[in-house]
Amino acid sequence: MPFESLGEDVLLKIFCFCDISTALAVSAINKGLRRIALSKQLWLSLVLDSRFRDALDLPPPNGEKLECLSTEELIDVVKNAVTGPCPIGDSEHDESSSVTLTSVQISLGDVDARDHSEASLLPGARYFLLHSASTTQQRWCIYDIWNARRVWERLVQGHTMCEVDLMPGSAVARVFFVQTVDHSNTCTLHVEEVDLTTGASHELFNFSFDSNVFEIKPRAIVGDFLLAPVDSSRLLLILINWRASTFVFLQGHYFRYARLIPGYIISMHLVLFPRRDRGYILAVTALEAFSDRWQSLTDDSAGLAAQLKIVFPSAIPINSLNIATQERLEYTPIFPDLMSVTSDPLCASAYNISFQGFQFPKRLSPCAMLMERIGNRILSMAGAARWAEALHELAHASAQVVLCYQFTPAVSAAGEGCSLRLVSTRRVSDGQQIQQVHCPRASIPLSEGSWIDVVYREGKRTGVGRCTSELIHPFAGSILEALRYYLGLKL
Repeated sequence: MPFESLGEDVLLKIFCFCDISTALAVSAINKGLRRIALSKQLWLSLVLDSRFRDALDLPPPNGEKLECLSTEELIDVVKNAVTGPCPIGDSEHDESSSVTLTSVQISLGDVDARDHSEASLLPGARYFLLHSASTTQQRWCIYDIWNARRVWERLVQGHTMCEVDLMPGSAVARVFFVQTVDHSNTCTLHVEEVDLTTGASHELFNFSFDSNVFEIKPRAIVGDFLLAPVDSSRLLLILINWRASTFVFLQGHYFRYARLIPGYIISMHLVLFPRRDRGYILAVTALEAFSDRWQSLTDDSAGLAAQLKIVFPSAIPINSLNIATQERLEYTPIFPDLMSVTSDPLCASAYNISFQGFQFPKRLSPCAMLMERIGNRILSMAGAARWAEALHELAHASAQVVLCYQFTPAVSAAGEGCSLRLVSTRRVSDGQQIQQVHCPRASIPLSEGSWIDVVYREGKRTGVGRCTSELIHPFAGSILEALRYYLGLKL
């Protein structure tokens, strides 16, 4: 039976399982499917989809208000959400858009925000993680912003750091703790799973070793994998499969840019191109590439120390593996400064990767330009000071750029068929514009007392002038073009 011959009610239910990108693509097949793609019920479902809202850090939806909107108005909601609000201070802000602020106040109960507390929004901006410390203990809590309640709490001793795994649209979080107790020279890696609906939690992984062996800091937890830099060397990362109790050491440069997403590691490498032209490669490596390299975690610190002693011969350079896909960064030579990886709100399986950095003249590498300024001399205290001064001057003299890429994972576990493409490039004139590019959609302002405010910023385009909000989400243009082409609407 042809797909389009199914009943409209069945087709509508199928479309409601799709993301926006898939719904638009399928709607181009014929007029019957296009009619369903224009149905109000479908677009209401897409606007309320938790994956879409979490990927864009949107506030709690007003269901009654959204149900009163027409199809075109719901599509406008999608358009405005993807485009995002103009940055504060934009010269065209008043003419081309307006910004709606939604503030939600959360009571912390018996936790005082002034007690050395640190609050950070989790991906999706529906939950936030609160860390408070006293002289005797530390407390970690997760709060549900939409329901204004504390859903999880854990008291710990010693010095702790943590990362949280929370995928868009998910109600289950995994918390990765690294806890160090100085008096016992013990470092513990701990993973706990939390049901954010009920607050129930249970331990998934617990591994302790002598902190004199080495120290690690949590970088990321995604699914069954933990990623952390090894403090004994800036060139090492440890990747742990907590479910299988195995690990692998990874070796390379620029690991502060390494990111972990389901099934892959995103990293960056400096390579020497022809004619001694240095440049950076953005690489995505499937975790399947480590399948024959995993080692078992030993049960005692002595065994782990022995493993560490041979780490350099056994560590795996990421760029020596079978990289699934890679791209040379545009505007080479570029010195990257910041990198972010977020879920794509339009395509449920894709990720958006953005870089911010400085572009240097092609005639000289940054190192050569600095050496030209300070001369070939040993870096004494005075020489190091001149090096820092020259680097500062060079950074201000160089152009600043923002590069945006989109990564689409492969269907197969081996990583075959994945794609990485450049979506947009932008030169900006000063640091203020760079800050505007990364202006958050949701934030937690400083507060005092036993409560915290969470502020959401939403944009609504009111004019035809160009607004720098296009920089907030570089994929906004593609969704608007798709809406025009597939739906034939005048947006």
